[in-house]
Amino acid sequence: MTFPNQQILDRITQGDEAAFTQLRSYFSVAAFKFCSVLLKDEAEAEKVINSVFNKIWNERLDLRTEVNFQSYLFSSLKDQIFGEMKKYSDPVARKQYLDRIQSFHAS
Repeated sequence: MTFPNQQILDRITQGDEAAFTQLRSYFSVAAFKFCSVLLKDEAEAEKVINSVFNKIWNERLDLRTEVNFQSYLFSSLKDQIFGEMKKYSDPVARKQYLDRIQSFHAS
């Protein structure tokens, strides 16, 4: 049986916080590694992860339990990261953002 199984996802859609905590705990390390590699900033990675999991919880009634949750999660994380990057489309703001990330990584 793979995790999360249909029962866990169904419990989440019904508002079961314990099931959601179990799901979040299961994916926390992999999500953190994924986001940290892309962002090169652990604090930003945590913000993205919290944002995505908050969105999943807030929109749990619309969660498609038949879809591969892992693919959905990592696509959501990637989309959130790239969405944050688009905020910095102005070259000066983008450079400041990337410099901040790089300075965090260098320290």
